[in-house]
Amino acid sequence: MRNAYSRLLAVSACAVAAYFGGAAQVCAAYPEKPITITVPFPAGGGVDVVGRLYAQQITESTGASIVVENRAGSGGIIGVGAIARSKADGYQFVMGSPGNISIAPSAYRSLSYDPAKDLQAVAMGVQMPILLVARPDAPFTTVAELISYSKQNPGKLTYGSGGTGTSLHLAGAMFAQMAGINALHVPYKGSTPALIDLMGGRVDYMFVDTSAMANVNAGKIKLLAVTSGKRSTLLPDTPTVAESGLPGYEAINWYGFFAPAGTPPEAVQWLHDKIQAALAEPALVNKLKSQMVELPPAMDSAAFAQFVAGDTAKWSQLIKAMNLKLD
Repeated sequence: MRNAYSRLLAVSACAVAAYFGGAAQVCAAYPEKPITITVPFPAGGGVDVVGRLYAQQITESTGASIVVENRAGSGGIIGVGAIARSKADGYQFVMGSPGNISIAPSAYRSLSYDPAKDLQAVAMGVQMPILLVARPDAPFTTVAELISYSKQNPGKLTYGSGGTGTSLHLAGAMFAQMAGINALHVPYKGSTPALIDLMGGRVDYMFVDTSAMANVNAGKIKLLAVTSGKRSTLLPDTPTVAESGLPGYEAINWYGFFAPAGTPPEAVQWLHDKIQAALAEPALVNKLKSQMVELPPAMDSAAFAQFVAGDTAKWSQLIKAMNLKLD
């Protein structure tokens, strides 16, 4: 009823404007057709779930048609690249994340898009800490003990990740660099096989997303710390890496909405405002928290763009120090 009433008011306003403005008066309410949000990962994953939760909430609250389309491949690069090259008509958006937005420009020798030039930041959807976890029988239970053990046994420790150049790999590389330890990175084709080897004791530790809490709670791996700058509201009893042995360390994962550069400002503002409104809905908030993700800090599109620029600069500095180049 609320949606129908809102649309009736909009139609009435247009009719009045048209009457006084003459035949040349144009009054088109955005959106006039379905909006597509591309998720650059397979259906069922974390980014996909978050994207669909937002799409459902915005559809229910506004009556607009939001279509979620999965276009997976290359850690999200294929889907993000497709939207970066798409028509900037206000009806195409994509959910980006650190790997394909902040990391890819510096890590890949050839990238089909430049996030800073080809995309426009709209809004952050969620953020979450990364977990530092260890094999169940690891001879350390804290960050300080891990660092001490590694220095006493140089080159002995290994850490897994879901793939070279991912945010989880770089979180581990930054940890090793800041701690001054020599640990061998073991890349896997996804976090699941890496976790399986961690549980089996074939790697010593890894940085992983919050979906791994099921394994922590089952006692299959040990949770040492979270990587956020302050303790996570999801895990308030778990210390941060910074407070438990490595001051200054911080890394977070996030998912955000982007549009092709040149998208009409009113379309960008519309989606931004609807995302903010959705975050005020208890039903959506509870669903997001059930996915072990946190609500984003309040920021407009310009502030989100500044956040992305800072995130990109941080990872770029690390990638250059590592001399990491991917094809």
